[in-house]
Amino acid sequence: MQIKNAQRKSAQRNIIYLTFFLLLSIPLVVFGLQGSNFDIRNKAFEDLELNEENPCLISLPNVNPYTLEVGKTVKIQIDAKLEDAGIAKLQMTDSFGNSIYQESFENAPIEIATSFNFTPSKSGLVDILGLIEKVGGGSVGCKISSPYDVMGIIAQAKNNAPEFTTEPKSSKPSQDIKTGVTYEYTLSAEDEDKDRINYHYSFTPNADWLKPTIIEDGSNGKLTIKFTGSTSEPASYLANVFIHDGYSQHLRSQSWVISVSPEKNDIPVVKVISPLTTLYVTKGLPFTIKWDSSDLNHITKYEIYITKNPTDQSSWISIKNNVSYKATSYEIPTSNLDSGIYKVIIKAIDNQTPPAYGLGISPEIVVTKTGESKPDTDDMPIIEVPQVVNMMPASSDEVTNRRVTVKTTIISSKDGQIDEDTIIFKLDDKDLTEEIKLNKINNQEYTVIYQPEKDLEVGVHKAEIFFKDTNNKEITKDWTFTISGEEESDGDTVTILGLEINKRLVIIIGIGIIVIILAIVAPIIIFSIWKEDKKRQQEEPEKNQNITPVIPEDTTQYEPLVNDIDIKEKVEEKPAEVTVQQPKTEDRFSAPPPVVEIPEPDISQDIPTDDKIKELYNQIQKTEKNNG
Repeated sequence: MQIKNAQRKSAQRNIIYLTFFLLLSIPLVVFGLQGSNFDIRNKAFEDLELNEENPCLISLPNVNPYTLEVGKTVKIQIDAKLEDAGIAKLQMTDSFGNSIYQESFENAPIEIATSFNFTPSKSGLVDILGLIEKVGGGSVGCKISSPYDVMGIIAQAKNNAPEFTTEPKSSKPSQDIKTGVTYEYTLSAEDEDKDRINYHYSFTPNADWLKPTIIEDGSNGKLTIKFTGSTSEPASYLANVFIHDGYSQHLRSQSWVISVSPEKNDIPVVKVISPLTTLYVTKGLPFTIKWDSSDLNHITKYEIYITKNPTDQSSWISIKNNVSYKATSYEIPTSNLDSGIYKVIIKAIDNQTPPAYGLGISPEIVVTKTGESKPDTDDMPIIEVPQVVNMMPASSDEVTNRRVTVKTTIISSKDGQIDEDTIIFKLDDKDLTEEIKLNKINNQEYTVIYQPEKDLEVGVHKAEIFFKDTNNKEITKDWTFTISGEEESDGDTVTILGLEINKRLVIIIGIGIIVIILAIVAPIIIFSIWKEDKKRQQEEPEKNQNITPVIPEDTTQYEPLVNDIDIKEKVEEKPAEVTVQQPKTEDRFSAPPPVVEIPEPDISQDIPTDDKIKELYNQIQKTEKNNG
């Protein structure tokens, strides 16, 4: 009885376990049918657009929200849009209610785009909360919207700048080539913190033969650009690449010269030999530049310039335009220079007609000013060219949302402002400028947002943006992203009551109904099993008390002997004496039972009747009983 009861309880437990397993596994099945995966980063591109579900978003337009540096001031952007009321006030606090920033709005706008400066004071999760107060009462919370939208905002003790990991001297076949020869250089840079590397590439004006191919676009902390090309025009060509991770002090640049000589002659080749690495100079103090040069012809003179943008000749500041051909060094003053990052350019001119020239360029010369005031924020590098940064989604992102939000930040050149009327946005070469949304952070910085109204096709897409600033400088930049997944076909819909409904939606609704039914039925099943088991346990003791002991019956069947032999005389004879051998005392508990010797009956006579047989059998049993 105990074994059967244990088996029954085990079966009941299995039923309960199976019920819960089904309830827990159904959401996973639904998730799988949606064709999704567990990479929550894909959800980032679904939450960037303001809507009824996300009426207020907090973002950082310039830096990685997961690697803020303690003590560095960054800009935080707040975008809000309400459907049912005007906006009265914005409040930013920490979790203890301490105020971080607040702003009131007149005329009760239903949509705002504002920003404020924020400086994290300790490493770890940044404690910041946002609240929009409605006109007439009520409020809505603000959601932190970052590239992955899952971790909030995080600060660390130190944020590292991106650094170049290759040098132009690795160019193939070299930096000095002949016309018609293909030049190749693969530039690489890496950010230790995995911050996005923003970059800007420029080449000598009126020369576009050096073509860049983006291998890694910097979105995962790695930038790789392959430069290739050839030209039939001999000259000394300048290329320049700026990189940064959003912090103004993390601006790095790499400039190099490609000397292309005619097949039967050459142009002057100039190499800067000092300094060989970045040089830091306090404004007002001079520094010395040294160079080496070579030419099959005679070099007549040198010209020396300093500039923040080597490929823009109009920005070159002349230091000396008639330096002796014998000179190999020159002392450069800095009193009239603004603080910033410069490059020194040495131009060698030969005696050909017309004269040919060659260029040499120095590493970075960082001019600093003692007591110079700190900029308002540390997260917007000021360079001499316009910038397009933080493009999303990036080529490294796995995007499954076919209505992905396309977003980027544009920045004007130093001392300039963005000309809003010149902004042009294209997607897959289609002009969609009229459909974009512009969030103005300030006169120098805008956020550009495009939200598709229809699903984009699965595959690679190219986004492109162009604008000018008030310094009459312009920039065009494009990037690609890929939407993965299977396209829906006509066979993916079913018709119900005259309406075409997606099969996946029907399956999800059906499974949802099953989940609801199981959620209702499962507790009833479990309760019924528990109640039945409880009742059985109460009834079993009463049944056991009323059970009458059962005495086993002798069901042995006896058959009459085949031979008709009369053994009456043998039965009536005195039974033979039975000798029982008693075991010794020490063997009493281990000795085998006594052997009873019963004389074999003589069956040579006729078989007696049944009554005689029973009498004989009783006599034998009585004899065995008397013998113990």
